[in-house]
Amino acid sequence: MNSGTFLVLVTDLLGRSGAHRDETIVGPIEIEMDLERVDASHPVTVQVRLEALADEILARGNIAYTAELQCNRCLTGWTQTGEVAFTQLYGKETDEDTQPITRHGYIDLEPAVHDEVSLALPLVPLCREDCLGLCPTCGTDLNTSSCSGHADEGDSPFSALRQFLEP
Repeated sequence: MNSGTFLVLVTDLLGRSGAHRDETIVGPIEIEMDLERVDASHPVTVQVRLEALADEILARGNIAYTAELQCNRCLTGWTQTGEVAFTQLYGKETDEDTQPITRHGYIDLEPAVHDEVSLALPLVPLCREDCLGLCPTCGTDLNTSSCSGHADEGDSPFSALRQFLEP
């Protein structure tokens, strides 16, 4: 749901090929992901150059974002900052590559910003590629200490299968 933060009036550029203007917009963006290990609710900073073409506006810029992540293996939390580039074309006539310019002369950067930040966030956050995770029995973080061992697992209903897995 757009609050209007990323709506930009471009009537001064329309019909003036070659004209351009730089904008900086800071605002919230809602990214709803099914991942409970990613929180991207921090405001983003969009620096964009708006360039007038014949009947269109080309928006090119960078988006700086901050996200709170939690490792999928060891549950360690950290803050990730990043920057992603974007390019979007706006016109009176739209197609799959061109977003609309409203009849009042506004363009909405929010869909482009939303999509680029969503794609920049990891689907499976890992604190590091070789993360060892947590011990499935006691929950010890195997990255910081070794597991002290556990009681005999002979009582497990799966202990009979151990003979098939051991060399």
